[in-house]
Amino acid sequence: RDVDHSITYRCGYGLKLNVALVTFALLKVISGRPIIISPSMSGTYAVGLALNYPELISGWVPVAPVSLTSATVSQYEHLSLPVLAVYGEKDTSFRGQVEEYLGKIPGVTMVMISGASHPCYLDRPDVWHRALLSFLDSLNVD
Repeated sequence: RDVDHSITYRCGYGLKLNVALVTFALLKVISGRPIIISPSMSGTYAVGLALNYPELISGWVPVAPVSLTSATVSQYEHLSLPVLAVYGEKDTSFRGQVEEYLGKIPGVTMVMISGASHPCYLDRPDVWHRALLSFLDSLNVD
């Protein structure tokens, strides 16, 4: 598949990230369709990748990612991709965005880790690992 390298994705914090470059890397470097795990700042590339090229990945695990508001709620409502959205109960910066935007994805699995802050996978690795392994087991990927 040809990739339009002129496509850019506007990210939070004033960054410009070329989603086409990430897509090109997926096409050339990785065989198969990977599952993308994107905690925090890695949301700057993963949001655009998941929303613009969902056919290139088998699933998406956003963990309190930034840049959710760079897309519309409607774009999330039309995403057809297995998604495990994880966030911490005490994440005052991103909890609301995760619920408002990622919560609109059809079939999304939402996991709020109680007592956890923004890096919820560090605060409660036991809960994070169980949620991730359960999600991965539910996917039918080779």
